[in-house]
Amino acid sequence: MEDVIAVEVRLDGGARRFFVTWGRIQDQVDPDPVCALVMRFAEGCSLGTRPVAARMCPALREAADTEDAPLFYEALARYSRNAIPFGDGYEEWREQIAEAMERGEQIYYCGQPVRRGAR
Repeated sequence: MEDVIAVEVRLDGGARRFFVTWGRIQDQVDPDPVCALVMRFAEGCSLGTRPVAARMCPALREAADTEDAPLFYEALARYSRNAIPFGDGYEEWREQIAEAMERGEQIYYCGQPVRRGAR
């Protein structure tokens, strides 16, 4: 499907953070362009340390099933409100979303994990 995707960002030191965004916008097959956009966006987020690498997750479940993405479902809810206009209007919509993503919009940070025992 890959209309909405999760991107894992590895941090200096090995921790990871997750982002949710649109898939198949920059390229229908190659995940590198969207990973590069997420990396650029991640540099401005409160990650705890420096981002060093990004990869597209093979399924949303990877982010959903980890404690490293506490705001995953909030992110998913944000994207579920938007209908993709398949057929007529798709290309114009895709171009608008691509431009928004270039500005750092339409990329949702799933938050820092909460340490157990922390309040």
